[in-house]
Amino acid sequence: MRIKDLFLNFEKRRNIEKEKKMKIAQKALEFIKPGEEIFLGAGTTVSFVGEMLAQSPSHFMLKIWTNNIFILNLYLKEYEKFFTQNFVGIVSGEISRKNLSIVNIYLPFKKIEKVIIGTPGFSLKGLTSDDAYTVQQIEHLIKKAEKIIILADDTKIGRECTYQTRNMRMIRLDLKKNKEYILITNTSSSKIFQSTINKFKEMGIKVFLI
Repeated sequence: MRIKDLFLNFEKRRNIEKEKKMKIAQKALEFIKPGEEIFLGAGTTVSFVGEMLAQSPSHFMLKIWTNNIFILNLYLKEYEKFFTQNFVGIVSGEISRKNLSIVNIYLPFKKIEKVIIGTPGFSLKGLTSDDAYTVQQIEHLIKKAEKIIILADDTKIGRECTYQTRNMRMIRLDLKKNKEYILITNTSSSKIFQSTINKFKEMGIKVFLI
């Protein structure tokens, strides 16, 4: 598949539930302060966070790391000024054609303040994915992060995918060690959604509904 087609496919996926994704991304901006060091993960919802950051006059002097190739390409093509006001770094690793990200990543930092990630599934069993490569990158990121901000629309809540990227036992241990987990999602009348969200809150995961 040509590189151009990969970007077109990513754009198509960005348009699925686009309004929900944009509202979730807009809420995520409230958790990013000037001067912070953050990591923007793969996925379409996180790509909107990256784009909104570049459009916002409120976020300057950030240190942004990412494995999201779409975000980097967007900055290079449309937001050159953003590079003069912020540090933007891309991690090393192997390029995944599936989601335009870098996998098997090497992280050039020991600790980082915040990571912002998407997820195909977040249930009472933990974070899951349909891509085996995602397991390694999420584990690496969470170990190094003080605050984990998870962006997931309501269709991802209660969903269990093939591969566990962070099981709930490890999330509970993280919370006991004072790692902060924040979930930003949209409201839903689904009983599975509501019961899962209530359990998350009981565990100590901070949930923000838009």
